[in-house]
Formats: sequence, C-alpha cells, structure tokens
Amino acid sequence: MLRSWRFWLLVCCLLGASLRFHGLFANRFSADEALFAGWARLIAVWRDPLLLTQAVDKPPLLFYLQALFYPLFGPVEWAARMPSLIASLLLVPLVAQLARRLTGDTLAAMVTALFVAVSPLAVQFSATAFSDPLLTFWVMAALYGATRPAPFRTGLLFGLALATKYQAALFAPLLVGIVWLAGHSRDTKYWLRLSVGLLAVVGALFAWQAARPATGGLVALQWANIGGARLARSWELWPRLWGYARLWSLALGWPMIILAVVVILGLAGSRRVSSRVQPADALLALFIFGYLSLHWLWAVPVWDRYLLPVLPLVAILIARGLSLLWASAGQVSWARPVFILALVVLAIAHLPTAAAARSGRLPIGGRPDADGGAAAVARLLKDAPYGTVLYDHEYSWHWRYQLFDSRVYVSWFPDADALLADLAVFAGQGPPRYIALPSSDSARPIIRRLLENGYRLEPLDAHAGEPDMTLYRIIPESTSD
Repeated sequence: MLRSWRFWLLVCCLLGASLRFHGLFANRFSADEALFAGWARLIAVWRDPLLLTQAVDKPPLLFYLQALFYPLFGPVEWAARMPSLIASLLLVPLVAQLARRLTGDTLAAMVTALFVAVSPLAVQFSATAFSDPLLTFWVMAALYGATRPAPFRTGLLFGLALATKYQAALFAPLLVGIVWLAGHSRDTKYWLRLSVGLLAVVGALFAWQAARPATGGLVALQWANIGGARLARSWELWPRLWGYARLWSLALGWPMIILAVVVILGLAGSRRVSSRVQPADALLALFIFGYLSLHWLWAVPVWDRYLLPVLPLVAILIARGLSLLWASAGQVSWARPVFILALVVLAIAHLPTAAAARSGRLPIGGRPDADGGAAAVARLLKDAPYGTVLYDHEYSWHWRYQLFDSRVYVSWFPDADALLADLAVFAGQGPPRYIALPSSDSARPIIRRLLENGYRLEPLDAHAGEPDMTLYRIIPESTSD
C-alpha cells in the first residue's frame, strides 16, 4: 500500500507540474505583481535593499526571495514568479501528507493531492508574483508541523507565513486546534519551543521595520490600501455572497462543485457515514466556515487571492467525504462500479477546465493578458533617447517595473486638463513625448481632448493584430509636417 501511495502521489505531482509550467513564461504581470517585482528588483540590484523609498504595505519575505532569482536569471518577469511556482509545486505533496496526518486516511490524502494539482485557482496562481501561493505553502507547512512533535519548526514556519502576509494570523486558531488534537496542548515546553521559533521570525520582521521609516506601520498601510476595517453593510451582503460563489465556481470548476455537492448530500443523508466523521474533520469544517464567513461579513475586497490559502483545506474536506462515501459503497455490490464511473465522467468533464487554467484563460490568478499590453509597449520604448516622456494615467506600477532601467521619464496625470497644461508648456521641446492608452472606449475622452487642442497622435503598433494598449506619440500640429 505504501508503494502504491507514493506512486500515485508522484503522478499527482507530475500532473500538477504539467499544468503549472506553461504560465511561468506565458503570463504577464498584473498591477500588484508589477509592484512587488519592482520592489524585488530594487533589492536585487542593491539600489534600495531596505525599500526605504517605497510605501511598502506587506511583510517583505516574498520580495527578498524574488530578489534572489534576479541575479540568477536576469531581469525577466518569470524570475519574480519562481518563489510562487516552487511553493505551488511543493504544495501538492505537502497537503497530501497533511491530510494523511490529520485523518489517517491514505485515500483521502491521494484525492487531496489530485484536487490541489488540478484546481484552476491553484494552477493559475502558481506562476504569479503574488504573495498568496507562498503564504499558502508556509501555512500548510506549519499545520503539518503541528501534527508532529516539532514545535520549534512549527513556530518557525508559521512565522515565515506571517513574514509573507499578515493574513496568516487568521490560521492561528486552526494551528492551536491541531496542536490540541495532537495531544500537545498541556505541554508547556512544547508551547515555549513553538514561541521561540515564531519569535525568531517575528523579531527579524520587527527589526526590518525598525530600520526603515513607515508612517503607521505595515499593518496600518495595508488596512488603508484595502479601504479600512469595517463590517459589510446590509445591502452589500448579497452581492458579496454572489461574488464569492462565482469565485468558488471558477476556483474549483463545475465538475468539482458537483462532486462537493454530492459529498455533502451523501454525508448528510447517511447516518452511518456521518457517524465516522473524526474530530479533525469537524475542526477543518468549522475553521473553513469561520474563514469564509469572516471574508463575507467583513468589508474586505472580494478577491480570488483570499480563497487560495483555504483551498487545500477545502480539498482535504471534500476528499475525506469522498473517502467515507467510498468505504460505505463497499457494502453494496453495485455501488462502487457506479461510483467509479461517476468519478471518471467528472474527471473527463474537468479536462477542458484544467486546460483553460493551464493557458490562463479563466478570470482568476495569473493570465497572459494581465498587464493590458504594458510589456509590449515598454519594448517599443526600450531604445528611446534620454529624457523621453511617457504620460500615464493608470499603469504606473507597470511602468516602474517595465521601464526600470530605461531612460524614459513617466509623468502621471490625474485628468485631461492636467495633461493639456503640461503639454502647453513642454510639448514640441526636447525628446519625444508619448502617451499609452488602453484600446477601449475609456481612452476616447482623452484622445478627443488632445485632438481638439491641436495635437496629433501618431500610433506605434505594439502587437500583431488587435492591441490591448496603444502607444501614441504626441505631436503638436504646429510642428507636424
């Protein structure tokens, strides 16, 4: 049985890798990814190793790990994705081991690994520069450590999760619950060693923060950037619930959703099966309910990234329910063949979803078109002369990364009036001036105002075919031929 378990776990790992490597080179940065990667490049070239000049609102572990890969691979986007990719690949066997330690159920562990390997949410976040894949890995590693007599390592891993993203603190109750189930709750030495491991990382985080000025600190900046802390208002509850339901449908895919519904109905409808539920199952179910309820009732943005850290726990719970139903089906002669047939049908039905996730076609996680064409536009300005001006309204974080070592000055403008005021003084003087605008209706008012005020826009093609963003050279009519 042990050899079979290892073989199928290897199959799940290879399947997960086959779905993840494509996005490493195909994806483009979203705004947040460009911001994080830009911070990492400042560290990597030692231009600002403590990020003193940046309004950093996140713990810095991800940025320093990303910075390690830039000297190895050069200034390429996928260097910043390497920490997330590695964490995502290691997550598959890790959650299998966690499921096995929590439930003692090898079948549930294998199904968990398969779920995480093919989940669209896990696949599309694997090749990104977001902090959430790394956060998920550290949290699951800490929970696995809590199932074993390794308190210092558990505390260290949980500290690394906190040093990646403060949302790791939400998993502290689950960590304590698993320690209690493991029988260490009354061991004073266990808690002391766990605290030492945790404080070793937290102390380093505080030392980093003390070495750099930041008004209000990291936590205050983060709360301010997501709109503050408050409960959701009554008229927000239904749209928020619908938003999260939509995200879960994308995160799992409809075949997995159907399977989860069948498992829930099967457990609820069979007293014999439900009686075999273990304390670990109840603990996971209670924590997942609390985590999702908190994100629904608290007025934080409805973002797909918030679902990623809890996705492995959802996979464990679904896999555990499936295992219980499988054991119960063994008591009926025809049940298991029907069971297997249904699983095969759902697996085949999931193939298009998995293929779409591999190509980044679902509106979650990383995608090839996430930058709106900023990378292609930046290539056009690669050899621009010193002092070239690029006017920008909504892609500042992209330009900070894409034009990191260029000779282009990016000038942000709040509205068309501010842009015209600047052009009235400087247009027609010195190096050329450009403006990058999305190829959508939102750019029309700015284009119209420029044309009405005597400027000609000369487009530079960044794409073959229909572009997502167009780079225009701004030419005053008085100087045009």
